[in-house]
Amino acid sequence: MEKFIISNEANCKYCYKCLRNCPVKAISFSNSKSKVIDEDCILCGKCIEICPQNAKNYIQEFENLKNFFGSKFIISIAPSFYSHFDLPFKVISFFKNQGAIVSETSIGAELVSNEYKNLKNFTISTACPVVVDLIEKYFPEKIEFLAPVVSPAIAHAKFLKKHFGNLPIVFIGPCIAKKRELEEEFDLTLTFEEIEKFFEIENIDIDKFDDEFPDEPYPQKARYYPVSGGILNTLNGTFENLLHIEGIQNIKEFFKRFETFEGNFFIEMSACNGGCIEGPASRKDISLIEKRLRLIKNINKLPNGKTIQNVELNLKKEFKNKKKTKEFTEDAIEKVLISIGKTDKTKELNCSACGYDTCREKAIAVLEKKAEKEMCITYLIDKVSSVSNMVVEETPNLILIVQDGKITYKNKIARVTFMSISNSELFEKIKDIKTNDLKEITINNKNYKFIVKRFTLPEDSGEVFILTDVSKEMEQETKMRNLKKQTIEKIEEVLNKQMLLAQEIAGLLGESIAETKSHFVEFKNYMED
Repeated sequence: MEKFIISNEANCKYCYKCLRNCPVKAISFSNSKSKVIDEDCILCGKCIEICPQNAKNYIQEFENLKNFFGSKFIISIAPSFYSHFDLPFKVISFFKNQGAIVSETSIGAELVSNEYKNLKNFTISTACPVVVDLIEKYFPEKIEFLAPVVSPAIAHAKFLKKHFGNLPIVFIGPCIAKKRELEEEFDLTLTFEEIEKFFEIENIDIDKFDDEFPDEPYPQKARYYPVSGGILNTLNGTFENLLHIEGIQNIKEFFKRFETFEGNFFIEMSACNGGCIEGPASRKDISLIEKRLRLIKNINKLPNGKTIQNVELNLKKEFKNKKKTKEFTEDAIEKVLISIGKTDKTKELNCSACGYDTCREKAIAVLEKKAEKEMCITYLIDKVSSVSNMVVEETPNLILIVQDGKITYKNKIARVTFMSISNSELFEKIKDIKTNDLKEITINNKNYKFIVKRFTLPEDSGEVFILTDVSKEMEQETKMRNLKKQTIEKIEEVLNKQMLLAQEIAGLLGESIAETKSHFVEFKNYMED
C-alpha cells in the first residue's frame, strides 16, 4: 500500500527511471503498474524529483491546515524556512493572524546538540529521518553507532508541550520523510510546497501582512542546522574528530567501506546534498548558494531574545532493526536468471537498464514479486529477435541477404530451393534485378519465376532480396489462356458450322419455293384458259 508517495498509474510509461534512481529499489513493477513499497521506502523523494511524466507525488494534506485556524495552535518552522520563502516574516505574520504561536524547530536542534555533546564514542547524527530509515532498514549493523537521541523536530514537539501545554502542533519543513517520522508527535506535517499551494488556492496575498518574528524562546547556534556542517558547528570542541557526509550514495559507500568505527568521532549525515535547504520539497528555482545567503540574511534580521534555559526533557531514542530477512536459494535465483537468458556469467551484463544494479539483484526482485522478467531489455530484444527469426525462417517467400557482393543469409525455403547452386552463382543471377521485376531462374532444367522485392538495410548492413515464387501461378495463368483460346476456337468452329447449315437450309428452302411458284404459275395459266 502506498501511504506517503503516491503513483499515478495513468502517467507511468514504464521507463524505469524512478527505479534506476531509487537508492534502495523500493519500487515494484507488476502487471504494467508501478508502486512505491512503503515499508521499504526511505522517503528521500528522488523518484518524485526525476520522473519525467510526473507519475509520482507525495501525499498532500494542506487542506487540513484550515481546521486549526481560529483557535490557539502552534506552528514549528524548520530552520530552512528562512531560505525558502521570499517574505518569511510576512508568512509568520499570516500564521499569527490565524491564532498560531510560531516557534522555531531550531530550539529542538539546540536541545539535540546538547545531548550529542554528552556522547563520547563514535556517533552518527540522527537529525535526518532518511538517514535513520536507511540504517534501520538496510544497514542495521550500524544502528549501534546512531546517537540514541530523537530528531530536532521531535525534541521541539516535546519542548512545546512542556512549555505551552497540550496545544495542536503543525510542522512545516522541506522534508517528505518528516510526514512519517512525526506522525505520533505532531497533529499535521506539511512541506513548504504545500504551504505555497495553500496560499495559491486560498488566494492569500502575503504582501498585505506586516513583518513579524517567531515567538520566544530563541535558539542560539542551531539555526544553521539545515546547511552542510550546520550540526558540526554546534559541537566545536566536543569531539576529537568531526566529519560531514551528505548524499545517500556517499553514505552507502561509506558504510560499505568501513565495517567498524572507533574513537571519539562524530559524523553529521544528511541525505540531501547541500543539507536540508536542498530538501525534496524545497524550491528548485534558486541555487544552493542563494539559499545559503538568504538564510544568513534572514537570520541576521532576527532579534535577540529569551533563550532556552535548563530544560529537563527525555530525548532518548532506541532504534530498531527493520531489515527484511527473506532469502532465496541459489537454485531459485539461478532459475530466474536462466529464464531471462542469463545462462552463464558472460550473459549477466549488469547494464542497470531495468533499474537494478546487477542481473542477480533483478532476479531476486522477480522472486520478491517486485519486478517482472520483461523489464530486462536484453531479454526482450532476444525474445523479439527469436520471434522475428522464426517469422523470417518460416515465411513462404525466399529471403536472401547480400553483403559486399556475397549472399550471407538464406531462409529455410531459399536454402531448399537453391540447394543445387552455389551462392556466387545465385548472386550472379539476382544482382541486377530491380524491385517488382519478374525474374526467371533455371535450376536443374526447372524454370522458376519470381517477383522480386529489393531494399537496402540501414547502416550499410547489406541488401535484402525477397523472392515470391509465382511459377505455379504463371503456369496456371498459361493454362487458363490456352483454355480460353481453345474455347473461343471451338465456339467459332460451331458457329461456322451453324452458318453453313443455315446457308444449306436457306438454299433448299429457295429451291422449294421456286418449284412451288413454277407449279402455281402453270396451275394459274390452266385455270385462265
